[in-house]
Amino acid sequence: MRATRLREPLRLDGRLDEPIYDTVQYITDFVQQLPEEGAPGSQQTDAWVLFDDSNVYISARCYDTAPPTEWVANEMRRDTIQLRQNDSFSVMLDTFYDRRNGLAFLVTPIGGFSDFAISNEGGRVNSDWNTIWDSRTGRFDGGWTVEIRIPFKSLRYRPTVDQVWGIQLRRIIRRRTEASYLTPLPISAARGNSVIAGLWRISQAGSLVGIEPPRKAATSRSNHTASAV
Repeated sequence: MRATRLREPLRLDGRLDEPIYDTVQYITDFVQQLPEEGAPGSQQTDAWVLFDDSNVYISARCYDTAPPTEWVANEMRRDTIQLRQNDSFSVMLDTFYDRRNGLAFLVTPIGGFSDFAISNEGGRVNSDWNTIWDSRTGRFDGGWTVEIRIPFKSLRYRPTVDQVWGIQLRRIIRRRTEASYLTPLPISAARGNSVIAGLWRISQAGSLVGIEPPRKAATSRSNHTASAV
């Protein structure tokens, strides 16, 4: 997957109405892990990775043929286990490209959010890890949208010019117990039929190229702003 540099500022509003979304090719071929391993996602998901000098943006248009009344989205408390029972879109970034460790960010259709750190391919998942990032969600006739903004200063990565990161994208549709991913994952990665655990299989994530973060990486304190429209 290739990240695209923004030439104009991106409004973080969850609308996905900037021209960039019409001109940059999106990723759409999500593959089910559950319930039908290897099948295309039952609902279309279009995703983009964009960046500017300060931030990386992950955006998605999540189509859904069911009415919003059938979506599962009822939790707003940060980092709660109940968020795992909601529809959601998530991104995992393996910024050191070590294929073992990553940082994950989850957003639900109503703006519920969670972030967590994954170590040793899920040998440890730290839900207490928090960093600065923002998200916005919206709705359209036929689904919902999400924009995630993560400052580079909230991430750590190698101070090199040519960056390659690991990336995984996941869409969960709870009414179908469905998890679909950017890259194919076996059902065995679900660890006891858990819909969420596939995100931990970092060694089977995709590769993100073209991203150009500042040479100096740093961590920052915890903060997040989220809203849904």
